[in-house]
Amino acid sequence: MRTAPVRDRLLDAADEVLFMDGSVSTPVDVILRRAGASPPSLYSHFGNKEGLVTAALQRRLQVWTRVWDEQISRATTDAQRLLALWPALRVYQRDHLTERWCAFSGAAAAIPHPSERLTAVLAEETQLLRDRLLEHSRPIAGRRARSLASALFIAYTGTMATMLREEYHVAIDEGEACARALLAGYPTAL
Repeated sequence: MRTAPVRDRLLDAADEVLFMDGSVSTPVDVILRRAGASPPSLYSHFGNKEGLVTAALQRRLQVWTRVWDEQISRATTDAQRLLALWPALRVYQRDHLTERWCAFSGAAAAIPHPSERLTAVLAEETQLLRDRLLEHSRPIAGRRARSLASALFIAYTGTMATMLREEYHVAIDEGEACARALLAGYPTAL
């Protein structure tokens, strides 16, 4: 039986401990135990715990972007492309990197003075959300696209926060219903 490389075990353990089972403030020794790794291996691969968190978030962002891209490419209408965020979230949660709520928000909340690298990853995730929502709002809302994109951004972040209180499928269904209600104000959208 072949064991995964220590770097991968540390990333997997960070995902489980920090984003699924607990919080970003969980002590590093819990992550090391879960990964079956030593402190020197963590420090040699990531520098410190924040480096591990940053790498885990970068991996999540890559997977998330790919899953969202796939859902956008399956859409056949402007409204479906805009709402692809919620089907993508369902697939991501079910098939890829399950999380208790938004790993990026959790990291931002738990690390009050993030490093430049972590700040950049957090900003990249936010920018991806805002840019795509704006891009896909334009065909539907025209001059009002920025307003629609902003409202959908809030609906999405509300979906993620609701995952702390409800099963993820319930939170996603409710978030998507909220997004559809917002689109109802644009008669050509649905």
